[in-house]
Amino acid sequence: MGKNDKVKASDIANFLNAKLFGKNINIENAVPIHSLSPNSLSFVKKFEDSYINLINENHNSLIICNEEYKDKIKSSFIISDNPRLDFLRVIKEFFTSEHDTGIHPTANVHPDSKIGKKVFIGAHVNIGPEVSIGDNTIIEHNVVIMGKVIFGKGCVVKSNSVIGAEGFGFEYNEYGIPEHFPHIGSIEIGDNVWIGACSTIERATIDRTIISSNVKIDDLVQVGHNCFIGNNTLIMAGSIICGGAKIGSNCWIAPNTSIKEKLKLGDNAFTGLGAVVINDVPNNTKMVGNPAKELKKPVRK
Repeated sequence: MGKNDKVKASDIANFLNAKLFGKNINIENAVPIHSLSPNSLSFVKKFEDSYINLINENHNSLIICNEEYKDKIKSSFIISDNPRLDFLRVIKEFFTSEHDTGIHPTANVHPDSKIGKKVFIGAHVNIGPEVSIGDNTIIEHNVVIMGKVIFGKGCVVKSNSVIGAEGFGFEYNEYGIPEHFPHIGSIEIGDNVWIGACSTIERATIDRTIISSNVKIDDLVQVGHNCFIGNNTLIMAGSIICGGAKIGSNCWIAPNTSIKEKLKLGDNAFTGLGAVVINDVPNNTKMVGNPAKELKKPVRK
């Protein structure tokens, strides 16, 4: 089951510093609401009548919910301002195990690299001599980390990603032949950064590519050389951040977004599905479409 063999509803309530309503039942697993079963834990984020019926049919369960469900459900429950957030915290505390640590025997870790404490390095990982990996970081299987790359603490890199390879930079010479621009810069990655499977982050031509703390990058994302990604920004699957782009803090980059090179997205910017961003984006702006245009709130009548 994870960290604990036996969990009671009261253990979960105490962990959340919340009041338990109903029976102090044993909790055996955590499930989505539509898979609710006896002795299970689930959550509901918004109020719907259909959820009330479902919960009452499975009243020997524990639900994390908002105030609207009080006096309407028969199961045990915990009131929360953010049920989904509390649910995921409970899962981490009671239903997951500590990650493995150590270096897989098939990994190729250069002796000059710096590896922190409680780091996991998976099978067939390749880590170069100028790489530094912070404590409690997980590097999954088949990852390649090369060049000057510094990781903070508590990062995750999923399988088959490449961090630190040279970028796509060329200049035509006098014969019309493109010559490659050597990438001699570095990558700096903050704390608690998540990098999805099959993603690529290019090191800078000169200077730095920067991924700030708490950034979360989905699978199949390309981050070009010399980009800057601000704190807490989420970048979804299939997105392309072209070289030199500057993304602010707390941004939401939807799946398959393309951002032109050297653009600036302000803090709290939002892009819609498949947006193609070709101009700078101010703070607190929503951009949708191809080419991306600002999505403005409709005027109230």
